[in-house]
Amino acid sequence: MGSSGNTLVITKKEMRSLLNEKTLILAVIIQLMIASFSSLLVIGLSSFFDPSALDRYDIDRVKVGIIGEGELKRFIEKSKVKPYYYEDLDSALLDFNNNRIDAVLVFPTSESSSNEIIQILLYLPKSDIKGTFVTLQLKKPLEEFEAFVRDVRGPRIGFEPVRLYVDEAPKKTSTYFEFIYGILIPLLVLTPVFISGSMVIDMLTEEYERRTMELLLVSPLSFSEILNGKMLAAVLLVPAQVFLWLVLVSLSGIEVNNIGIILLLTTAVSVIIILIGAVIAVRYKERVISQYLYSLILILLFMAGYLFADSPFNLITRLSSGAAGAEALIYCGVYAAVAVPLYAHVTSSLP
Repeated sequence: MGSSGNTLVITKKEMRSLLNEKTLILAVIIQLMIASFSSLLVIGLSSFFDPSALDRYDIDRVKVGIIGEGELKRFIEKSKVKPYYYEDLDSALLDFNNNRIDAVLVFPTSESSSNEIIQILLYLPKSDIKGTFVTLQLKKPLEEFEAFVRDVRGPRIGFEPVRLYVDEAPKKTSTYFEFIYGILIPLLVLTPVFISGSMVIDMLTEEYERRTMELLLVSPLSFSEILNGKMLAAVLLVPAQVFLWLVLVSLSGIEVNNIGIILLLTTAVSVIIILIGAVIAVRYKERVISQYLYSLILILLFMAGYLFADSPFNLITRLSSGAAGAEALIYCGVYAAVAVPLYAHVTSSLP
């Protein structure tokens, strides 16, 4: 059996053993759930850092108990809020505590033309999610009321405020778009890359710690064949997982562009990451130390990626959203070229 045949023997052995790796299986299951329910996750997770993102979805009108009369009433009545009027605060709070209404709003007694500070009293539910829905629907009428009061009281300032006009001001990108293409897809795609680098460390350090590397070396297998077989097994997992995640994301109703180029890019990056893991494992031969150093290097590489506009993270964002196309193949070639000296360094470290 030739050198390539021996390498494939090691690769098949490692692929079979990976099926019994509980950590890998758990990671795959978690990624599977994220990819399968990506649309649902977007609704929930994007609302944490931008609650206004929920406004693009159809939400039932919240029931708000109203106490008092005033100029705010006309802004509330033309909003999405469903008002329920009460004569006193106690009766409104009774229904609020019994979950008959979602919030209680006490109108201010001060007129907009007066000199008094306008105070609005609002009771919200303890539930963060429910409270978010209430404040989301109350935000617009309250902002309109604030603008109305400013217009009424504006002439008292005594001078005309400076108005700024910005031509062609860029519009804010959709939170849904930012979360899907800027966070979710890149993390789903790069997670198998990071896991594969960690796996190749486990594959190699396990042989050293169990002292089975010596037994393999006295067999017809050479160290280069052993190393290549283990690294090939780690590399092959990456495009398989990435393709599965992107298909599941597409089935969730999210359009993913340039899947083929993304597969090439992640494979090239995975080769670099796996080679880094192999260099560390061959050098230190202990799993704990090797994984620690690998994690530090991975963090540094991840942070350094933000210094470059065409880092893997940004390229995946642009490719999946359709902002980049075949020109990204150049960077695939660049990353593949980077892997060559790394592989030469690993082979030069052979015992």
